[in-house]
Order: sequence, then C-alpha cells, then structure tokens
Amino acid sequence: MRVASIDIGTNTLLLLIAEVDRGNVVPLVDVETIARLGEGVQKSGSLSPEAVNRGFQTLSQYMERCRSMDVEKVFAVGTSALREAGNASGFLSTVKDRLGLSIDIISGEEEALFSFLSVARDLDRGESEKRPTLVVDVGGGSTEFILGKGNHVHGSVSLPMGAVRFTEQFLRSDPVRDEEWQKMEKAIRERLSDIPRVEEPLNMVAVGGTATTLASVEQGLRTFVAEKIHHFCLTEEALRNQILLYRSKTVEERKNIPGLAPARADVIPAGAAILALAMEELQCPSLLVSCHGVRYGVLYKRLGMTGRE
Repeated sequence: MRVASIDIGTNTLLLLIAEVDRGNVVPLVDVETIARLGEGVQKSGSLSPEAVNRGFQTLSQYMERCRSMDVEKVFAVGTSALREAGNASGFLSTVKDRLGLSIDIISGEEEALFSFLSVARDLDRGESEKRPTLVVDVGGGSTEFILGKGNHVHGSVSLPMGAVRFTEQFLRSDPVRDEEWQKMEKAIRERLSDIPRVEEPLNMVAVGGTATTLASVEQGLRTFVAEKIHHFCLTEEALRNQILLYRSKTVEERKNIPGLAPARADVIPAGAAILALAMEELQCPSLLVSCHGVRYGVLYKRLGMTGRE
C-alpha cells in the first residue's frame, strides 16, 4: 500500500510518501518546504494572507505529487500555528474544498507521541530498552520533550517556545544584541523546568528541521544528504560553537554558511539555543540527530504500526 503523511508546522510543511511493506514504512519521497505558515501568528493571533497563500500553494503541490504517485491514503496533521490562529478554520475549509484534503489539528501531547514513535521504531531495540530515551522536537512554534523507554512514553510536555516564535519575540536586531539573547535564554531556562526527567543516564534524540540543520552545518554539507544527517552525533561543544558563529553574523551573512538553508538563516539561532540549553539542563554532552519526526509517527499510529517486529 502506498500512503502519505503531511506535517503542517509553523515554519515548515513536510511530505512523506511511503510504501507499507511487511509492517515497515519504506520512504519513497521525503521533502520539506519552508512556508512560514505561522509567521506573525504570535503577534496578530491570525494567519496572514501571504502565509495562507504560501501554505495552500505548498499543499497543492504536495497533493499533485501524491496523485502522480498513486497514493491511496493521505494523512495530514496541523500543529502549533493552526492550533493558535483564530482564522485557522478558514484555511482548513479552503484546503478541504479545493484540494480534498482533511487536516487533523493535533494537540501538543499528540504531536509529542508522534515524534516519540518515529524515534522508537528507528532506534536499535536493545539500546532503546536498556536506557530511557528523551526525544526533543524543536519546531517553529513549540518544542516537545518526550521521555520513554522501548515503545512506551513515560512523560511528555509541549512547551510554547520555538525557532520562529522566539525569533519574533526576542531576536529583533541584526545581528542579535547581547541583551536580546540574554532575555531569550532566561525565557528558555524558565520553561525547561517542566521537562520530564530521570536520574539515570539517557539517550537524547533530536528530530525536526532545527536539529537536521545543525547536523548539516556541522558537516559543512552543500546539499541536504539524509544518509549523513540521520543518526549524526552532535556534541554540546559543537552546538555552542555554532551558536557563537550565528550570533557574530547578520542574517544575510548566515545565508552563506555551508549546510544552512538560506530560509532558516533568521531562525536558526533561537532553535539552536533551545536545543543547547536543553542539553545543558539535562547534562547531556551529546545527542543523536534523527531525520524522522511527526510525519513518520503519524503513519505508524494511523496504520496501527506502533509496535516493532
């Protein structure tokens, strides 16, 4: 069976087209478009006409791709921006009427579960059952922390901090001023007190565009190579050095950094700070980067594939 999942986030829209074969999801197409659907939502409480147009055009292209590849089922979920925007229902209706696509607005808790499932099925079974795993999903509008072991979630939280949200709220100068950065760090630290935690050592795995971008920059990749990014080990020291690099440059200068997509140049400092401070808080000197995420978890859950063979 050929299926697809679409993750409609604050910053990015992601499409996964896959074959389901013997209980496994085999990716055929896995693409990301930075559409900034949630741009300005925190300030205005609404999706802007420009953002709506970008989001609709992206979804239109995704649905055409699904039709051309004979996809039988498409599962679409909306996260932080669509949860918060007062005019989200209009966008949902337009997409349903014109594209025939129903979007399921998921809660932060559901988003966390999908992220964890995407990692749990991917990790080595012995390793994942030996030590607890903390999955961190830094998004545009929110960040999810999910603690579990094996296939079981022990605790999770979705916090209202993300790369786009905190860039718009705190980092308004170019380059970023020290006082702005300090205010943002203070806000991040205050929210991190709610992270689920354990006393024993844990595996920390980061999913989402912030994490994969940081792995790409660390390797100086001129083009996105999933095979080099998936399961890449990112150290806290390397991440701190990247942050210093971003803070020393303007947005335009950051666009020339190898491995950094120009469309992420403005929001990567905030995303990197959230991840770095989480590592510091949990005393994790390194983490594993995963190219999987909500879109994979959606398929596992919707298709009843939450266990492993």
